[in-house]
Amino acid sequence: MEIKEIKKKSFNTMDSVKYDELLKKTRREHEKPVKGMFEFLDAQGGWIDFSFRFFKGEPLSTIRLIHGEICELPMGLVKHLNNTKKKIRKFDLGQGRGVELNQQGRGLPTTYEVQSRLRFTPMEVM
Repeated sequence: MEIKEIKKKSFNTMDSVKYDELLKKTRREHEKPVKGMFEFLDAQGGWIDFSFRFFKGEPLSTIRLIHGEICELPMGLVKHLNNTKKKIRKFDLGQGRGVELNQQGRGLPTTYEVQSRLRFTPMEVM
């Protein structure tokens, strides 16, 4: 017979006063407007639609950005867009038959290249 006792996980929480101050500071930084040009590197000349909600309790916003458009966006969204990347896996197939594909020997990708998908360039930089 085996008896397991399951406990609820306890979370370390911050004081509500400190949490509110930190949330206000983060909102101020996030909502600071930045004017710049949006580029959609995957499909130049196209557009991208996505839904975005950064803070709990905010309404869900659907955003459409068009390649080459000059617009004003909040700084938090700009940071999110500039960190959107994709991984391109590279297969190391060797030089012919009888050559090991990689350390595992299963032909799985061992390396990858990271490419940016979206770019938002502020007008200050341009």
